[in-house]
Amino acid sequence: MILKLLNKPILFQGRKKIRKYFEGWYFKQVTVDLKHSISVIPGITIDTDDTHAFIQTIINTKTDSVNNIETLYHKFSMDDFKYNDEPFSLEIGNNKFKCDEIELDLLDDAYYLHGKIKFSEFTKIKTNPIFPSIMGYYAYLPFMECNHGIISMSHYLKGSLIINEEVIDFNYGKGYIEKDWGTSFPREYVWIQSNNFKDSDASIMCSIANIPFMGTSFQGFICNLIFRGQEYRFASYNHSKLLKVDYTEDSIEIVILKNNLRFEVSAKMYGGGMLKAPKNGAMNNTIKEGLSGVVNVKLINKSGEILFIGVGNGCGIELVKSL
Repeated sequence: MILKLLNKPILFQGRKKIRKYFEGWYFKQVTVDLKHSISVIPGITIDTDDTHAFIQTIINTKTDSVNNIETLYHKFSMDDFKYNDEPFSLEIGNNKFKCDEIELDLLDDAYYLHGKIKFSEFTKIKTNPIFPSIMGYYAYLPFMECNHGIISMSHYLKGSLIINEEVIDFNYGKGYIEKDWGTSFPREYVWIQSNNFKDSDASIMCSIANIPFMGTSFQGFICNLIFRGQEYRFASYNHSKLLKVDYTEDSIEIVILKNNLRFEVSAKMYGGGMLKAPKNGAMNNTIKEGLSGVVNVKLINKSGEILFIGVGNGCGIELVKSL
């Protein structure tokens, strides 16, 4: 069962957890015209004072070059949380999350969110027995503060959502799905994700974090680039070297070397909304996330040949100095 869960991060990992635990799925959707982005985060928090299921949303609407961002946190009883392994499904109240679609039905004083979006085939990362997930061999360690999983680097969308009285068309848009579970988010970290590159099927995810480990800590990193069916992974566990990471509240620059490859990433956040984040299992911290950032990516080999260069829009960005 343990290996099955490691190989399939979309499955519910916390079925035996009884205290100080969180788990959240991250479903991001961007319309084809890049004017609307919505990330939906269903999950659970197991805490002595306030154990519950939740659905958190962040919605970005771009009008006249201005990004309007709304975030909401919907609490549910744990009795409303139901899951199934084969085939995967997750239900929280009337909201359903599956391998091929999500169906939302959320209502509160701020807004009404209703509709269904179907997914095309997922773009999955490469795994093997040594590296069963994006975390590499660290996935086998049971005491990691935060575990991370990539479910789909990119897929196409079909369907629409009603937000209040507006119908948002997601047909031919792009989707992305990842996962986190454990006790807490890292104290400091950066996260970048985009799969909206002009004239390209490219997708990128990059995360750099302060990782507590056996009484000390280290700077761990994972950057994954996929284009034209090829995957390029730069990580702490595969002999990659982080040469540069400089970031402010709204921008970041990263340079990584691996063998004969040089990977350069620079990103800029344009606006952001506040999301709840876990600390010791409880969702009582906050982080800032933007959905309309821009990321510049360049992959160069030792001889100076450019293997990939592109600008990704609708970029999800989190730049956290300290939690």
